[in-house]
Amino acid sequence: MDRELKSKTMQVNSQSEPKGKNGFRKMYLAALAALSFAVAVGMVCGYSASATADMKRKSSPVRPSLEETAWIGSIMALGAVLGGIIASMLCNKLGRKGTLMLSSIPFLIGWLFIAYAKKVVYIYLGRFITGFCVGLVCVTTPPYLIEISTPDVRGLLGSSFQLFIVIGVLIVNSLGATLSWEWLAVLSLALVILSMVTMLFVPESPRWLIGKGGYQEAVSAVKFLQGDYVDASAECVAIDEDLRNQPKGSISLKELLKPDALIPALLSFGLVFFQQTTGSNAILFYTVDIFSAAGSQNAKVSTIIIDGVLVVATAVSSGLMDKAGRKSLLILSGIGMAISLFALGTYDQISESNPAVKSDYNWVPLVCLIIYIATFSIGFGPIPWLMMAEMTPLRTRSVICGAATALCWTFVFIITKTFQALEVSIHDYGAYFVYAGFSVLSVVFTIFCLPETKGKQVEEIQQLFLNYCNRKKSPGRYEEMS
Repeated sequence: MDRELKSKTMQVNSQSEPKGKNGFRKMYLAALAALSFAVAVGMVCGYSASATADMKRKSSPVRPSLEETAWIGSIMALGAVLGGIIASMLCNKLGRKGTLMLSSIPFLIGWLFIAYAKKVVYIYLGRFITGFCVGLVCVTTPPYLIEISTPDVRGLLGSSFQLFIVIGVLIVNSLGATLSWEWLAVLSLALVILSMVTMLFVPESPRWLIGKGGYQEAVSAVKFLQGDYVDASAECVAIDEDLRNQPKGSISLKELLKPDALIPALLSFGLVFFQQTTGSNAILFYTVDIFSAAGSQNAKVSTIIIDGVLVVATAVSSGLMDKAGRKSLLILSGIGMAISLFALGTYDQISESNPAVKSDYNWVPLVCLIIYIATFSIGFGPIPWLMMAEMTPLRTRSVICGAATALCWTFVFIITKTFQALEVSIHDYGAYFVYAGFSVLSVVFTIFCLPETKGKQVEEIQQLFLNYCNRKKSPGRYEEMS
């Protein structure tokens, strides 16, 4: 079957299938099972802020210094870098479901190290191990969500990964207000057990199963995910034909340098670069300090408001993803972040020479950061994870997503560790202006480099990059999707 005809056939099938109670319900249940691991990721990311504050109490068996506290927060990112690299190999060998199930074991070990730590070194070890699992989950979950979904809801499910991460952050910060750091680790451990159990009852990715020769298992998986009304055999035949046209054996460097792999890889790296260099993790990690330095009356209440905005805006983004499109949301995101960061930097610079500004306009930092978090959450928060899974072909998806995840967490470590150094060298407002500059560059990157993937079959997106080198011969096709 011709690739273009096959793509159109699959699109007609997905659009014509009934959306009754047998059509999508189990697909959403499978997505929720995988997304419970995203909640676990959020709890790892948010744990250090609440936990290190509680470690200051006299009865705490571990009382870290300021330097040790910084390492408790940042060492997780180093573990995630390693996890992202390892995940690319595990995803191809064990599958998406298999890798998520396997990640549960080190997840549990890491939280046990933290929960029963008597020395700070054990907390370091636990944070590194749970960070390693964060890397595994960040590589594995987005492709699984993409591969079990149909085009009309792929944006909703794919962008939900970031939503469930921020829900995890909100949960751990809320519980951290009343629980000790030890019991907070135990609760996080319990969630991992729940995630592992729920994942037992959902199928593996049909595309991965077919790639490994499990055709009948893939047919059963499609029937489970999309219901009896769907012609599961026809869908699996189309997937199988597409996979047969792809090279077999180990992935070589030459293969990674082909347009359909190299271009989406570079675009994925660009997305995670701007996701971090616009300052998101630095600002979220130091929100309380930022509000305090800016003269806010109640920094903790302001921080809770920001956490709430983060969850609500990410939820709104998930609903808009398949309506507004990826590019328009990314452009809006970059513009909103640039304006809010520039306004916050200007406020901070003026207040340096005129302290009365902090008392008369102490509401400005809250408004600026609400706008910043809201616009980040509708674009550069969730969309990079979605698009890197959408753009990359199945054969190289694990390798590219693994490399992008490792790069992302490397940027997380660098940005969070350099924020305070930037404050000292160029003042707070200088740091905000730097992040605002990267936000402007993110808009340029989005407009001129990224294609629009909304509503497109995975095969269509891959064909776009295959045709990229021949743009002069067929520019219309690229422009149609850009």
